[in-house]
Amino acid sequence: MIYIFLFFIWMVLIGDFSDFSIIIGIFFVVLSNLITGIFFERKIKGMVEILISTIGSILNMYKTAFQFIPLIFKKHYSGLTFIDLKGKTDVEKVAIADAITLTPKTLFVDVDDDNDNLIIHRVENTPEKAHSSKGVWEGDLFE
Repeated sequence: MIYIFLFFIWMVLIGDFSDFSIIIGIFFVVLSNLITGIFFERKIKGMVEILISTIGSILNMYKTAFQFIPLIFKKHYSGLTFIDLKGKTDVEKVAIADAITLTPKTLFVDVDDDNDNLIIHRVENTPEKAHSSKGVWEGDLFE
């Protein structure tokens, strides 16, 4: 059943129903299932397990979202700050923006191309910290 489900996903994403696409799809479905079997002991073997796994993932996502509710009710301040990235390439800017977004209570908002700055949204306990760029990004990602 998992083979049929994966093959259906393959065909929907590719959108090509030629013979070559079907053969390649079957090959990748079998290969991905074999690789999954090598790296993971427990296999998902049916639609019920897939449904339970999906519901578990959605519930975990909601649980993570509810963990941020205290930020709404406690006294916190949000602010925008700028990170200077003069001399960085576009790839470096994207990598730094992604790293900043993965940092708790920070979010990359936009790039100010005129001044070569990243605009970052922060949530902190004091307004001074919320508008300060200290501690958001220090150091070099690429050397």
